[in-house]
Amino acid sequence: MHPKSTRPCCLIVRIFRKMDELYSVRKYLKVVRFRAFPVDPGNHKTKVPKELIMIGELPRPTSHSPMSNDWKKVDALPPLKAGEVQLWRIDLAGTTGLHNRFAALLTPTEQSHANRYRPGRVQEHFSVGRACLRILLGNALGLNPSSLKITAGVHGKPELQDLNGDGISFNVAHASDTILIALAHSGLVGVDVEYFDRTTDIMEVAQANFTENEINSLAEITDPQIRIATFYRYWTRKEAVLKADGRGLIASLSSFDVSLQSLDRHPVRISESLEEQGKLFYVSDLSLGIEAAAAIALESSDHPVTQLFFPLNRSW
Repeated sequence: MHPKSTRPCCLIVRIFRKMDELYSVRKYLKVVRFRAFPVDPGNHKTKVPKELIMIGELPRPTSHSPMSNDWKKVDALPPLKAGEVQLWRIDLAGTTGLHNRFAALLTPTEQSHANRYRPGRVQEHFSVGRACLRILLGNALGLNPSSLKITAGVHGKPELQDLNGDGISFNVAHASDTILIALAHSGLVGVDVEYFDRTTDIMEVAQANFTENEINSLAEITDPQIRIATFYRYWTRKEAVLKADGRGLIASLSSFDVSLQSLDRHPVRISESLEEQGKLFYVSDLSLGIEAAAAIALESSDHPVTQLFFPLNRSW
């Protein structure tokens, strides 16, 4: 699209903290977003082509069990089965002294990166998150975690190299004291988590990033607590889809609509242009039992999702 055909209206949005270089599509605390479609100067709302807002008339998910709210504690890592999605939850609240335990599993480059942080929470979270990802990938593939070569793909999404035909899809989300890691042998996956930040002007962020339906639904909510929870549900759903898709900032959050009260494997299609059919993902809300929202997006509607706590107390 020609630059003159859109109004280059941008907003520096306060984005919820992601672990530095820990596989987040949006890696910075502040992100500049540009609207992808023509803007009506009268109301400053993004006009999204109807062809890109495909919440209706999409394939119905096949029969499946609803997403469970139960997170299971395990002492040993179970194998990743064919057709299964494992969703691991790492709770770091109140933990200390983990950096030295997990840093040994990192590559020299990763250790160097971790050492650039001051000793403390950020350094510890980076080391634990990267090491746990390596442990889980190694378990799923039957390989030494330290031998895995994690590289950035075309649009920056992390991927594994030199697997000799063994495929695996993975995605990581981090916010505050929570890390989520999703794994699957087949099919793209994306996951996101955000803690509620009541200092954020959510309607201003919504105006720059959401569809008109989503903006209107938020504006109609009078209870401020319900409004902020709804905003973060919308945001995490969108982030999960874009992270599964892999294009990150190249795609627009306003190019698809997720303005439903709750989602359980709901079909959402994202397209690069009006001419292509695009990719179809199935989006589900996740329950964490804390002041945060989370969502997962899957390429397949019938893969069961196993929700597990990562056993941090084990010796690795």
